[in-house]
Amino acid sequence: MSRRLLYALVCALALAGCSKISSSTQRIGGHTWTHHGVLRIGSYEELDTLNPINSTELFVSDVCQLLYSGLIDYDDHGEMVPDVALQVPTLANGGISKDGKTIRYHLRHGVTFSDGAPLTSADVKFTWQQIMNPKNITSTHYPYDDVTAIDTPDPYTVVVHLAEPLSPFVGYFMANGIIGSIVPKHLLDKYPDLNHVAFNTAPIGSGPFVVAHYQPGVELDLAANPRYWRGPPKLRAIEYHIIPNQNTLLTQISTHEIDFYFDAPEVQYRSLEAIPGVRVTARPNQTFEHISFNCQRPPLDDVRVRKAIAYAIDWSRLARAVYLGLGQEGMADIAPSSWAYDPRIRAYPYDAQRARSLLEAAGWTPGPGGVLTKNGQQLELTITTVAGVSTREKAEELIQQDLRRAGIDLSIKNDHANMLFATYGANGTFARGRFDIGLYAWAYPVPEPDDTRTLGPDQIPPVGQNYTFCADPLIGEYQKIARTNYDRAVRRAALLKLQQREYDVVPRHTIIWRANIDAMNDDLKNFKPVPAVSDFWNAYEWEI
Repeated sequence: MSRRLLYALVCALALAGCSKISSSTQRIGGHTWTHHGVLRIGSYEELDTLNPINSTELFVSDVCQLLYSGLIDYDDHGEMVPDVALQVPTLANGGISKDGKTIRYHLRHGVTFSDGAPLTSADVKFTWQQIMNPKNITSTHYPYDDVTAIDTPDPYTVVVHLAEPLSPFVGYFMANGIIGSIVPKHLLDKYPDLNHVAFNTAPIGSGPFVVAHYQPGVELDLAANPRYWRGPPKLRAIEYHIIPNQNTLLTQISTHEIDFYFDAPEVQYRSLEAIPGVRVTARPNQTFEHISFNCQRPPLDDVRVRKAIAYAIDWSRLARAVYLGLGQEGMADIAPSSWAYDPRIRAYPYDAQRARSLLEAAGWTPGPGGVLTKNGQQLELTITTVAGVSTREKAEELIQQDLRRAGIDLSIKNDHANMLFATYGANGTFARGRFDIGLYAWAYPVPEPDDTRTLGPDQIPPVGQNYTFCADPLIGEYQKIARTNYDRAVRRAALLKLQQREYDVVPRHTIIWRANIDAMNDDLKNFKPVPAVSDFWNAYEWEI
């Protein structure tokens, strides 16, 4: 059956969910603007791909919750829950061997991809192979590169062998989302790589929805998947509109052209709360808004310059004036809600004089117009974030003012998310190191206090997502101790040292641990925001 005919069949089964629903849709209670059975979502970031193997975008990870399944997922308490796996492996239930090097999964019977093909252990192994395929532009291999082999003794059993014990492994391995959602072997194993296949814009997954129509950069229309293993979702369609301007999104949720504006900026929080018929949630999560230094690029390769910038920025003012205090301030990258958090590691205090002294020690002296110079070169840097994100643009302006007072000329150079966060193989700005200071958010893909993916010295692009380009051996040592021990006391001791080391070498500096702000039509039922991973985790239960 051709893909076109397949989509037509799925749309018919989904009660015509592939077509746009006009304002004349029959109303059964609720608001006049509600299109019953259809949720209209607004998003400000373009999606770089719909293939979870080749993406780094958080918004793509959210979309993966709609299209795919993982072995596990995370619920609204931040706890691991089984998805395609029957249970989460532990030492207690025998899923993890006593030596910590063998993990066994048992899969549900009857799970299929949306084209009707069964999802089996072969698909899990194939997904791992594609993550590790050097021809694919996968952004990181962690923790999949710790796997030495995967056995599939039958269609419903997956046995994973690790090179060494890895305590965060179960929390990461095939957790639904980018680099974790299970992809279909029967459709993709004929390709040498997955970088430019048609699947990337018209994927087949095993999640609650299927792609009905996709116009990159504009809209993604989804229809309910009648073959979803939990049963068809309560929504018959989702219209996902890509609107790369947060002010436009605010207008459209106000006029009820969209039903759901997720990950809204703090500066819009009060305005969103004032809209009749709209419910706003702001649940703290494990997303840290931060600046990242390009530690391989002069003058930021000098730790004294990085520290000077940290002292020159008034972090508390940023948290209050830009993020409205909707979250918790920090410095390092372990969440305040984590058992491994060190409350002693606080933001660098605002100290313009100390910043100047450090810059002087690094050889920077006063020059024309108040800008510091060294060897005839002015101290000029750029800061980069996603264009159109109003909160970060305001933060950039305040940082620019702070650094100017310290003698640093900071210019602002923003771009679209799909360019900034593209993988190394796709020539991404951050992955290729074409920046000085980046302002963006990382969210822990799972609530595990393990920053190997984004700060590991062996995770510098093109291997991983360490966009600081800081290859500090002590950071790597502490990370390894923490991730190769199942004893939480041992892990915590190493992670406390890690946070202190991050403070000392300052490869990046957190501004605030954000509360994820979602604004939605209050006719939407069963939406349950999470403290970690994705607010889309239970989209199969949503109803409007």
